[in-house]
Amino acid sequence: MKVIDIEEIPFHEIRYLSSGPKGLVRKCILPFYRAKVDEMPEGINSFMAASDMQGREKGGNGRLLGEQVAEELKLMQDMGDIAPIDLILLAGDLYDYPDCRKLGGTGDVTSVWNSFAEAFPMVIGVHGNHDMIDGELLSNAHVLDGNAVSVAGMKVSGVSGIIGKLSRNQRKSEADFMNHLSKSLTKNIDICLLHEGPDYPDWNCRGNPDIREWLEVDGQSLVIFGHCHWKEHLAEIGKNQALNVDAKVFLFSA
Repeated sequence: MKVIDIEEIPFHEIRYLSSGPKGLVRKCILPFYRAKVDEMPEGINSFMAASDMQGREKGGNGRLLGEQVAEELKLMQDMGDIAPIDLILLAGDLYDYPDCRKLGGTGDVTSVWNSFAEAFPMVIGVHGNHDMIDGELLSNAHVLDGNAVSVAGMKVSGVSGIIGKLSRNQRKSEADFMNHLSKSLTKNIDICLLHEGPDYPDWNCRGNPDIREWLEVDGQSLVIFGHCHWKEHLAEIGKNQALNVDAKVFLFSA
């Protein structure tokens, strides 16, 4: 599967609140982009990918942003504005404090996962370094960490967390992370989900240079990741396509 086009102008946006520096509450916009792939597995009309939805809805009950995204996508689907979504891909960091009081909050994101799982047939994803699961996930929600699952003949792998101090939430040693990454980039993998992704010096895009160097020599997948925001979306690294979905939503169709 190869991404062949991403529309420049978002087809939808959500305004939301997010924790900012020094206790400030930021007013943010989450853009939704349409993307085209060269071929889609039989049985999948479209799929969605997103990460770093660290925020709360404006007004209402102040739900986590991901819950609102699931609701609005389902509404657009039911109204016929978008093709049926058969698969949701989540690349981590889905939490923010209810009062958006502090940047980088860590907490329970069970409600986000289950909101997508209630609305759509399959949810596959990885955890970010700010994610915790305190509840029980629905049976059609699958968290990956060095393993893979198949859906409609498409194989999706993933690695949760980031490289860092093991005493902190969702951290791995560099050796452990790279071992998981190696398992996730075997030749039959169509999509690899990461939270922490590569850098891309050609565009001055932040990320992990060790992950980029690994992708330069291994894998031939669509690698979807977040953690560090890129202004650009898609880069070619080795035989892989690297798609940054940090604070963005992508809807893929053939």
